[in-house]
Amino acid sequence: MTHVPPGTRVLGSATVVADDPGAHARNKPSFYADPAAWLVAETVDRALADCPEHVRDAADDTAVLVMSATGSERTMRKIADSVSRARVSPLRFAGANPGVLAGLPALRHGLRGPSLLLAGQPDAVAPVAGTVIAGWLGDGHARHVLLIGVDTTDGDRETCRCLVLTGAGEDR
Repeated sequence: MTHVPPGTRVLGSATVVADDPGAHARNKPSFYADPAAWLVAETVDRALADCPEHVRDAADDTAVLVMSATGSERTMRKIADSVSRARVSPLRFAGANPGVLAGLPALRHGLRGPSLLLAGQPDAVAPVAGTVIAGWLGDGHARHVLLIGVDTTDGDRETCRCLVLTGAGEDR
């Protein structure tokens, strides 16, 4: 995901490569999210740390857009495997929602802009992401957008990239 949508500027970025996305998990008994969501959250943490302070303080005006073909596949597989035992943890079920990839970073940072998961390979859905981002920035729904792409390679290795974007005319 190196595509920066036209009419936007990059204010911060980060890339995290994980052989085991679960290594980034911060699950606890009362809260569960898929390992891919924790990888996204870690990448967002690093990208926001790369930004000017006024960007980190703009939670009301920051949107999240995630592009991933696999979403929360690991947790969905675990749920499917547990069905034969006639018990599915409600926490795992909630944590398997693919939207958790966009929701977890929003919760962690108090982001109140729009959020969306585009289910597809980042390179394939980048044009749609660009259209959505242009709409959010152009209509004033957001001043900043976290554009996140998750790519899975051999085995469970995942690469997560996050760009913190703003409109071309916005202040730095």
